[in-house]
Amino acid sequence: MTVVGTRISYDDLLDTPAVSITRPGDFLLQSIVMSNDSRDSALRRRELHETILQMISAAGGRYRILYEDDYPIALNRENYQIELDNDDKRPDTNRVDLKVQVDIGGDPAQAQSIIAAMRRFIRSTNKVGRTEIDVKGETALVMNRPERFRYDIIDAIAKDSKKLMDAMALDCKIEIDGLNGRIQWERASAAELLLYIPYRMTIGDCGKRAP
Repeated sequence: MTVVGTRISYDDLLDTPAVSITRPGDFLLQSIVMSNDSRDSALRRRELHETILQMISAAGGRYRILYEDDYPIALNRENYQIELDNDDKRPDTNRVDLKVQVDIGGDPAQAQSIIAAMRRFIRSTNKVGRTEIDVKGETALVMNRPERFRYDIIDAIAKDSKKLMDAMALDCKIEIDGLNGRIQWERASAAELLLYIPYRMTIGDCGKRAP
Protein backbone atom coordinates (compact mmCIF):
# COMPACT_ATOMS: atom_id res chain seq x y z
CA MET A 1 0.00 0.00 0.00
CA THR A 2 1.44 3.35 -1.10
CA VAL A 3 0.30 6.73 0.21
CA VAL A 4 1.24 10.00 -1.48
CA GLY A 5 0.26 13.42 -0.24
CA THR A 6 0.29 15.93 2.56
CA ARG A 7 -0.69 15.33 6.16
CA ILE A 8 -4.31 14.75 7.03
CA SER A 9 -6.24 18.00 7.45
CA TYR A 10 -8.87 18.91 10.04
CA ASP A 11 -11.58 18.52 7.39
CA ASP A 12 -10.28 15.03 6.60
CA LEU A 13 -10.43 14.12 10.29
CA LEU A 14 -14.13 14.99 10.35
CA ASP A 15 -14.73 12.10 7.97
CA THR A 16 -12.80 9.54 10.04
CA PRO A 17 -14.26 7.58 12.97
CA ALA A 18 -13.53 8.59 16.55
CA VAL A 19 -11.06 5.75 17.12
CA SER A 20 -7.96 5.22 15.02
CA ILE A 21 -4.34 4.22 15.53
CA THR A 22 -1.10 5.67 14.20
CA ARG A 23 1.66 3.42 12.90
CA PRO A 24 4.93 4.13 11.07
CA GLY A 25 5.24 3.17 7.42
CA ASP A 26 7.85 0.71 6.25
CA PHE A 27 9.72 2.78 3.68
CA LEU A 28 9.75 5.99 1.65
CA LEU A 29 9.54 6.05 -2.12
CA GLN A 30 10.59 8.87 -4.45
CA SER A 31 9.65 8.89 -8.14
CA ILE A 32 12.26 10.23 -10.56
CA VAL A 33 12.53 10.69 -14.31
CA MET A 34 15.77 10.19 -16.22
CA SER A 35 15.89 11.73 -19.69
CA ASN A 36 18.51 12.16 -22.41
CA ASP A 37 18.44 14.19 -25.64
CA SER A 38 21.73 13.20 -27.26
CA ARG A 39 21.30 13.29 -31.04
CA ASP A 40 22.15 9.63 -31.67
CA SER A 41 19.61 7.10 -30.37
CA ALA A 42 22.24 4.49 -29.49
CA LEU A 43 24.20 7.12 -27.57
CA ARG A 44 21.05 8.17 -25.67
CA ARG A 45 20.40 4.61 -24.57
CA ARG A 46 23.99 4.04 -23.55
CA GLU A 47 24.18 7.26 -21.51
CA LEU A 48 20.91 6.55 -19.74
CA HIS A 49 21.88 2.99 -18.89
CA GLU A 50 25.30 4.11 -17.66
CA THR A 51 23.63 6.74 -15.44
CA ILE A 52 21.34 4.08 -13.98
CA LEU A 53 24.41 1.96 -13.25
CA GLN A 54 26.10 4.95 -11.59
CA MET A 55 23.07 5.38 -9.33
CA ILE A 56 22.99 1.68 -8.46
CA SER A 57 26.68 1.74 -7.58
CA ALA A 58 26.32 4.84 -5.40
CA ALA A 59 23.25 3.45 -3.62
CA GLY A 60 25.20 0.75 -1.79
CA GLY A 61 22.92 -1.00 0.67
CA ARG A 62 21.09 2.18 1.64
CA TYR A 63 18.83 2.81 -1.37
CA ARG A 64 17.05 0.56 -3.84
CA ILE A 65 16.43 1.64 -7.43
CA LEU A 66 13.12 0.29 -8.72
CA TYR A 67 11.77 -0.05 -12.23
CA GLU A 68 8.09 -0.84 -12.66
CA ASP A 69 6.99 -2.99 -15.56
CA ASP A 70 4.16 -5.32 -14.60
CA TYR A 71 5.52 -5.18 -11.04
CA PRO A 72 8.41 -3.38 -9.27
CA ILE A 73 11.86 -4.73 -10.10
CA ALA A 74 14.92 -3.86 -8.01
CA LEU A 75 17.70 -2.96 -10.43
CA ASN A 76 21.24 -4.24 -10.07
CA ARG A 77 24.37 -4.65 -12.18
CA GLU A 78 22.84 -7.58 -14.05
CA ASN A 79 19.46 -6.12 -15.06
CA TYR A 80 19.97 -2.34 -15.32
CA GLN A 81 19.70 -2.20 -19.13
CA ILE A 82 15.94 -1.76 -19.04
CA GLU A 83 13.56 -0.67 -21.78
CA LEU A 84 13.48 3.10 -22.39
CA ASP A 85 10.54 5.22 -23.53
CA ASN A 86 10.35 7.90 -26.18
CA ASP A 87 9.48 11.34 -24.84
CA ASP A 88 6.26 12.35 -26.61
CA LYS A 89 6.86 16.05 -25.90
CA ARG A 90 10.50 16.26 -26.98
CA PRO A 91 11.90 14.89 -30.24
CA ASP A 92 15.04 12.75 -30.18
CA THR A 93 14.67 12.21 -26.45
CA ASN A 94 14.43 9.03 -24.40
CA ARG A 95 13.25 8.78 -20.82
CA VAL A 96 12.61 6.26 -18.09
CA ASP A 97 10.57 6.47 -14.89
CA LEU A 98 12.23 5.00 -11.80
CA LYS A 99 11.70 5.01 -8.05
CA VAL A 100 14.21 5.31 -5.24
CA GLN A 101 13.27 3.42 -2.07
CA VAL A 102 14.70 3.79 1.43
CA ASP A 103 13.73 2.10 4.69
CA ILE A 104 12.42 4.31 7.47
CA GLY A 105 13.96 2.17 10.18
CA GLY A 106 12.80 2.30 13.77
CA ASP A 107 12.67 6.08 14.16
CA PRO A 108 9.87 7.81 12.22
CA ALA A 109 10.93 11.14 13.75
CA GLN A 110 13.92 11.04 11.40
CA ALA A 111 11.74 10.85 8.26
CA GLN A 112 12.34 14.43 7.13
CA SER A 113 16.11 14.03 7.36
CA ILE A 114 15.86 10.67 5.55
CA ILE A 115 13.88 12.35 2.75
CA ALA A 116 16.41 15.19 2.53
CA ALA A 117 19.30 12.70 2.37
CA MET A 118 17.55 10.67 -0.33
CA ARG A 119 17.02 13.78 -2.45
CA ARG A 120 20.67 14.74 -2.01
CA PHE A 121 21.62 11.26 -3.16
CA ILE A 122 19.46 11.63 -6.28
CA ARG A 123 20.87 15.07 -7.11
CA SER A 124 24.46 13.92 -6.58
CA THR A 125 24.22 10.95 -8.97
CA ASN A 126 26.90 11.09 -11.66
CA LYS A 127 24.91 11.89 -14.83
CA VAL A 128 26.54 10.49 -17.94
CA GLY A 129 26.54 12.64 -21.10
CA ARG A 130 23.33 14.58 -21.63
CA THR A 131 21.32 12.66 -19.05
CA GLU A 132 19.14 14.68 -16.68
CA ILE A 133 17.39 13.50 -13.51
CA ASP A 134 14.20 15.15 -12.25
CA VAL A 135 12.46 14.47 -8.96
CA LYS A 136 8.78 13.80 -9.64
CA GLY A 137 6.16 14.74 -7.08
CA GLU A 138 6.14 14.25 -3.33
CA THR A 139 7.85 11.46 -1.47
CA ALA A 140 5.42 8.58 -1.00
CA LEU A 141 5.00 6.58 2.19
CA VAL A 142 4.62 2.82 1.85
CA MET A 143 3.24 0.31 4.34
CA ASN A 144 3.36 -3.43 3.78
CA ARG A 145 0.26 -5.42 4.75
CA PRO A 146 -1.74 -2.80 6.70
CA GLU A 147 -4.28 -5.54 7.50
CA ARG A 148 -1.82 -6.86 10.08
CA PHE A 149 -3.00 -3.99 12.31
CA ARG A 150 -6.70 -4.95 12.10
CA TYR A 151 -6.92 -6.31 15.64
CA ASP A 152 -4.95 -3.39 17.05
CA ILE A 153 -7.70 -1.13 15.70
CA ILE A 154 -10.50 -3.39 16.97
CA ASP A 155 -8.83 -3.54 20.41
CA ALA A 156 -8.67 0.28 20.48
CA ILE A 157 -12.39 0.48 19.60
CA ALA A 158 -13.28 -2.01 22.34
CA LYS A 159 -11.25 -0.10 24.95
CA ASP A 160 -12.85 3.17 23.88
CA SER A 161 -16.33 1.66 24.27
CA LYS A 162 -15.54 0.47 27.79
CA LYS A 163 -14.03 3.83 28.73
CA LEU A 164 -17.17 5.58 27.49
CA MET A 165 -19.38 3.43 29.72
CA ASP A 166 -17.07 3.98 32.70
CA ALA A 167 -17.12 7.75 32.17
CA MET A 168 -20.94 7.83 32.17
CA ALA A 169 -21.24 5.24 34.97
CA LEU A 170 -23.76 3.36 32.85
CA ASP A 171 -24.32 -0.20 31.75
CA CYS A 172 -25.55 -0.18 28.17
CA LYS A 173 -26.03 -2.45 25.22
CA ILE A 174 -23.41 -1.51 22.63
CA GLU A 175 -23.64 -2.57 19.00
CA ILE A 176 -20.74 -1.92 16.66
CA ASP A 177 -21.25 -2.35 12.93
CA GLY A 178 -18.62 -2.30 10.20
CA LEU A 179 -15.74 -4.09 11.89
CA ASN A 180 -15.57 -6.53 8.99
CA GLY A 181 -14.73 -3.66 6.61
CA ARG A 182 -11.34 -3.01 5.08
CA ILE A 183 -8.76 -0.89 6.85
CA GLN A 184 -8.53 2.65 5.53
CA TRP A 185 -5.78 5.18 6.06
CA GLU A 186 -4.62 8.77 5.86
CA ARG A 187 -1.12 10.15 6.04
CA ALA A 188 -0.55 11.52 9.54
CA SER A 189 3.04 12.71 9.08
CA ALA A 190 6.06 12.22 6.84
CA ALA A 191 6.51 8.70 8.20
CA GLU A 192 3.25 7.72 9.91
CA LEU A 193 -0.20 6.60 8.82
CA LEU A 194 -3.53 7.02 10.57
CA LEU A 195 -5.27 3.64 10.28
CA TYR A 196 -8.95 3.07 10.93
CA ILE A 197 -11.95 0.90 10.15
CA PRO A 198 -15.12 2.85 9.31
CA TYR A 199 -17.45 1.64 12.04
CA ARG A 200 -20.75 2.73 13.57
CA MET A 201 -21.51 2.47 17.28
CA THR A 202 -25.06 2.29 18.64
CA ILE A 203 -25.74 2.61 22.38
CA GLY A 204 -29.06 1.62 23.94
CA ASP A 205 -30.85 0.02 26.90
CA CYS A 206 -28.79 2.01 29.38
CA GLY A 207 -29.15 1.74 33.12
CA LYS A 208 -27.30 3.23 36.06
CA ARG A 209 -24.56 1.06 37.46
CA ALA A 210 -25.02 -0.31 40.90
CA PRO A 211 -22.76 1.46 43.40
